[in-house]
Amino acid sequence: MKEIISTNVLVQNKFTMKKMLEIHQASKHFKGTTYLYSKHKAVDASNLSKLVSFLLTVKPQTTIKIIVEGNEVQDHLEKIKEMCTSHISVLRMTEKRFINSSETIQI
Repeated sequence: MKEIISTNVLVQNKFTMKKMLEIHQASKHFKGTTYLYSKHKAVDASNLSKLVSFLLTVKPQTTIKIIVEGNEVQDHLEKIKEMCTSHISVLRMTEKRFINSSETIQI
């Protein structure tokens, strides 16, 4: 069953190109969707060009919401957070929710 989970993180350092590529690769291999959201802008992390553009504009001390939708979302979110330990600090984790696939929205 599909689930959705999100966490708010505080960016401490600018993202390197290598780190952006790691996030992109993990999102491409995940059976679901990973979104990054900040300042009324959302991006699908599996789209490399949009991800790079988005992360290049994120300044230190900015809050980003990471939203993961799919199966085994907790594991994927933990993997993303582990990749970024030197770049982010977790502010708040929200509860996992089961969703009906007919109720999804397009961003």
